[in-house]
Amino acid sequence: FIVEKTIRVRERHHQSIKMFYEAGGKMAMGTDAGTPFNVHGENSQELQYMVDLGISNSDALKISTANAADLMGMEDRGQIREGDFADLLIVSGNPLEDISAVVDRGNHRSVVKNGSLVQFN
Repeated sequence: FIVEKTIRVRERHHQSIKMFYEAGGKMAMGTDAGTPFNVHGENSQELQYMVDLGISNSDALKISTANAADLMGMEDRGQIREGDFADLLIVSGNPLEDISAVVDRGNHRSVVKNGSLVQFN
């Protein structure tokens, strides 16, 4: 039922997102669970969906980081600033030019958590 409903309302949902974005609404990306067509652990795919809807790469990244932290009341996260938590994903390529640098796991090089390197590919 959920998948069928998602297919039925998908286009209206896309239109709503575009209208809200174009009106200057503040959006955030994130969930603690997967959704139909966006399985748990693959939420970076939402960045591609945003860009496909006409959201700039820069805004898609901001929606997924700074906006998400701000709307959750976690202003010390989501941006690179002195004194903030240093959680970073290091990628090959420039996501401002090509969002797949973040979306495609093959481009992921390192993860920094609280200022410490915890994964290196």
